[in-house]
Amino acid sequence: MNTLFVFLLVSLCGITNALHLPVVARRQQQHNSGAINVQKLHIAQNVENARDIVYATNITLGGQTFPIQLDTGSSDLWVLPPTPLSFTNTTDIEVDLTFGIGAANGTIVFADATLGPYTVPSQAMMNATIATDFGAIFDNGINGILGLSFDLGSSVFIETVEAFGEGNQQGLNFISRVFAQNASAPNLFTVLLGRSNDEDGPEEGAFTIGEYVEGLEEVASQTKLYRTPAQTVNITDTPRWSVIMDSMIVNGQKFQFNQSNVDGIDAGKQVVVLDTGFTNSQIPPAAVDFIYSSIPGATFNSTSGTWNVPCENTTSLVFEFGGQSIPIHPLDITTVSSNGNETFCTNTYSVLMNTASPINLPPGAVSGFDFILGDSFLKNVYTSFDYGDFTPDNATADVPFVQMLSTTVPSDAMNEFAEVRAQQVANNNAQLAAPSNSTGSLSIYGGVSRQPMPPVRANLNTLARRLPHERAARMRIVVTQARPAMHMRVVHYVAGCTMQMAASFGPVALALLAGTFGIAFMIFVVSVALGVRELVRYRRAAAGYTPLDCEAKDAEVVFDAEQYNHHVMTQPTTTTTPPPYP
Repeated sequence: MNTLFVFLLVSLCGITNALHLPVVARRQQQHNSGAINVQKLHIAQNVENARDIVYATNITLGGQTFPIQLDTGSSDLWVLPPTPLSFTNTTDIEVDLTFGIGAANGTIVFADATLGPYTVPSQAMMNATIATDFGAIFDNGINGILGLSFDLGSSVFIETVEAFGEGNQQGLNFISRVFAQNASAPNLFTVLLGRSNDEDGPEEGAFTIGEYVEGLEEVASQTKLYRTPAQTVNITDTPRWSVIMDSMIVNGQKFQFNQSNVDGIDAGKQVVVLDTGFTNSQIPPAAVDFIYSSIPGATFNSTSGTWNVPCENTTSLVFEFGGQSIPIHPLDITTVSSNGNETFCTNTYSVLMNTASPINLPPGAVSGFDFILGDSFLKNVYTSFDYGDFTPDNATADVPFVQMLSTTVPSDAMNEFAEVRAQQVANNNAQLAAPSNSTGSLSIYGGVSRQPMPPVRANLNTLARRLPHERAARMRIVVTQARPAMHMRVVHYVAGCTMQMAASFGPVALALLAGTFGIAFMIFVVSVALGVRELVRYRRAAAGYTPLDCEAKDAEVVFDAEQYNHHVMTQPTTTTTPPPYP
């Protein structure tokens, strides 16, 4: 049964087995004879859809194979594997990576990497020893992130250049190394994200390098959306997969955006980052309100900062790029949620610079772009990301560009929405009506979740990796709150732990509590009877009594924060400093 969530910060839950389905061609027009001819080198690498939250593919690193998230919004390869990897080299160079959600810290290491048919020897990456606020990744059995953006945005690349000298190429990211080894192949990769529609499971997704998915080659004839800012010279901002968006249209009405943060952009247009690492798109507050106020019955929840929408209602949403219209599937405009008592739907286009949003950036913190279009947008297009001939040591090469092929047919999407959403709501209502099971909602974490989460089945293998163990390598406790547990006030932490224990062990706790009260009451009755007997006896012996003076003592409650420092995932590493690379 599908479970859809409000934000990328999701419940701590057991792993669901990702599906590996054949590539399914979407319904498109026949291949245009004028399209670019791209050499087809290999079959597409399947993309696993973890409940419409995280999109991942299998990678082999240091002799181990595991899922890793595909992220066009970052540039680094980093992992926190279930067991130590086999490295070809290690360093003591530390790297700190900060994301819109979460942060990771570790050292730069080198290991052989294989993705589909491509093998890169001694690939540079960060071996994480600490990773916080990545519950959506690790709870879905995904062990790291494969950054697909540009090398000049890679901390690993920059640190290796600083350590080993200009011109050193050891720190190039994985995709750049693949291009270097396959000089005759086009410098592009493509992404097709599936959508979980029904109980049959997620639709197929695909990730290709140097080729197009069969049946979707028409993407090569679509408008080229060049990276903006182009930054072929005088690079001042981190290069991203950011392009110009012409407009956003809701129910036929065009929204009027403010002037872009990026210099030289025409009025009304915006620079947007295409980011597979974000579940929800992050857009300006007024744009969010413009979308969801158009849906009948929708109301804004000032407490949560989200829009509550009747699940059967939707709106028409279209984005325009270079004269090309991209309609959004109604299933990608809202998502099914619940508060434990009732089912409702919430917005999947969230506020960018607001504390109610998963990403909390203060005004002025955004540089080089205006907002982010995540999976709620990208599930509606087949996207080609073309580097041109751009390389870190050749800043005057061709400007990278993006091409998108729309995969959503509005009339078909509306019919599908009515059928699928009704089933989703029915499924969610059935979950709410089902008797609770204490083992079904077992989760171990530090901190307090912001959103109420429905019960989920615990995966014993995952749970074993998250339970504390005498060896630090076994510890995998994830926090879903942006504020680490060790920095929380004691009363908040204890309250969170109490709420979690009550949710997980409620029935057992109530039974034990009832038994304890029963025993205590019996003891009280006996004590009263004995006390009365003694009182009568003492009154016969004396006419009165003199109370004893008792010196008051202050009570001190001691809270050992170290006992509850379960907000990080740790893995011991042994590092050595290698000789400089030639």
